[in-house]
Amino acid sequence: MTNNNAFGSRILQGVIFAALLAVFGLAACGSGGSGSNTTDTSTTTTPTTPTAPQIPTSIEEVAAAWAATPYRSGTITYYCDCGTGAEGDCVAGADTNAGAASSPKQTIASAITTLNAASSNDTVALCKGGAFNAAAGFSITRSNCTAGTTCVDLREYTPATFTGTAKPIINNAAGGDRTLFSINGNRGGVRFLNLKMTGDNGALGNRNNGLFFYNGAHDVTMGNLDVDNFDLAVYNAGGNSGVQTTTNIKLTGNMFTNNRRFGFLGAGVNADISYNYWDGSGSSTVFDHAIYLAGAVPVTNMQVVGNYVRGQYGHTCLGAPIVAHLAVDGLLVSNNVVEIDAAASTGGCWGIAFNNMTNETAALYHRNATFSGNTVINGGNAGLTITTCPDCIIENNLIIQNWTYAYETNGIKIPSQAARAVEVADVNTRNRIRNNTVWFGPNAVNGGNGIIVGTEGTGHIIANNTVYYSASSGGTNGVNCFVYPLALADYAFINNNHCYSAAAYEWVNGRGSLASWQSYATAYGFDSASIAGVNPMFTAAGTDFTPAAGSPLINAGNALHGSTLDFTGKTRPSPPAIGAFEP
Repeated sequence: MTNNNAFGSRILQGVIFAALLAVFGLAACGSGGSGSNTTDTSTTTTPTTPTAPQIPTSIEEVAAAWAATPYRSGTITYYCDCGTGAEGDCVAGADTNAGAASSPKQTIASAITTLNAASSNDTVALCKGGAFNAAAGFSITRSNCTAGTTCVDLREYTPATFTGTAKPIINNAAGGDRTLFSINGNRGGVRFLNLKMTGDNGALGNRNNGLFFYNGAHDVTMGNLDVDNFDLAVYNAGGNSGVQTTTNIKLTGNMFTNNRRFGFLGAGVNADISYNYWDGSGSSTVFDHAIYLAGAVPVTNMQVVGNYVRGQYGHTCLGAPIVAHLAVDGLLVSNNVVEIDAAASTGGCWGIAFNNMTNETAALYHRNATFSGNTVINGGNAGLTITTCPDCIIENNLIIQNWTYAYETNGIKIPSQAARAVEVADVNTRNRIRNNTVWFGPNAVNGGNGIIVGTEGTGHIIANNTVYYSASSGGTNGVNCFVYPLALADYAFINNNHCYSAAAYEWVNGRGSLASWQSYATAYGFDSASIAGVNPMFTAAGTDFTPAAGSPLINAGNALHGSTLDFTGKTRPSPPAIGAFEP
């Protein structure tokens, strides 16, 4: 995975390997023995307000950690087959063999039978350079791993019989209604590590699927997998009605490519979708997405962290690359990058959209939620929009809109629409929108709205945000730095914000200049310390939004209502800078 951070590598910072291991509960181990990473533990189910990682971690580092994971301490049974895609010098084993590295067994069907019967700490290993053709899908029936842990692995090994180097390939059977691996009921405790899984590259909607978790499936970790050419890559059906929720389903350090409808679909208790690369997942329809969090029953403690989403399966972006329609208490959406080509973006595209635009009759909400450090490039109609999110924290996000559209585009829109009657208790209220950077590039010539906070709720705080419109024309739509349609009394604090525009603009839509807005809101003191019409002096607008020396953003923010850390994890001084980045 060498291209998953083409943009982010210029902005995001890595961490040392030991910190990376700590993120996943792994221990650094010497080559002579197994470490303490033979189990994954995650048993907390009480809703919490998650804490964002201080510094983003690269996908490559997470994948490398899984590649370097020592084998479990139990029995290893070796398999090698030479199906579709195998390396040229591949040497197949035989199921009549003993299953040693020098005399491996052969078929994937036998391998899964061995996995299902394995004792704790056992491993089923597939040969690098080999390929295994599945004649049908497989059910993983492990049921004796302790809840909150994994205890068996399906992973790779370096063969002794030839010089295999590539990840073992598992080819799903061709045709519709084919799911490669399913875990159903109170089963789990498995890690899938360092493998490649391929679908049949069939027609859109043929239901050739990768992994399916349902009705109480628990404790499954997928690490450093390549998952390619499925209709639906991973379906975590932990939020479906009438069944037990899933628990501790984790995707970390994987590559998802060319998955025709969904890269990920579903929800579950303690679901973790972190540091994965997604390219060409989600079709060009409003119904298909790279990452789609969806469920009809409430779940707790989910996180979507450090993912890089590059484009969709179709040639245009419609719908949202990262979208959610669910009820979750304890949610972290942090340090993700969504990048859409300017030519592929449309008015029907939404970069990151946690909304209630669905016919689902159950309540939808995002309680105890933090959206921090996300980058959305050419996110279409709106870069980031969040609905049904009481006490929501929206901080340190970077929104870039640099594409041409006939209508105005939006940076951050809170919410996208009002709460429905069924979820009246979960209106967007007391939202804290702070230290975000919104940049409209030179191609955004038809106007835009930087940050919109309205529709519903009270007690909103909008502080330390910067909006920069760099095109000289706002078209017929105009440029509005901020949009505040609610009554003034519905906002608790609006101040220490900044806006600069090369085109004519209004500080607040319908209220004219900053001075006019200040006069209108004088009883509340809104934007009394805000800055208008002064170039923010970014280090390199478009690629590096760190304020350069002499920038008016430096130390111009409000410490009480600002974020504690900046986009890169740097501790903010008092007073902090305006925007997502400290110098």
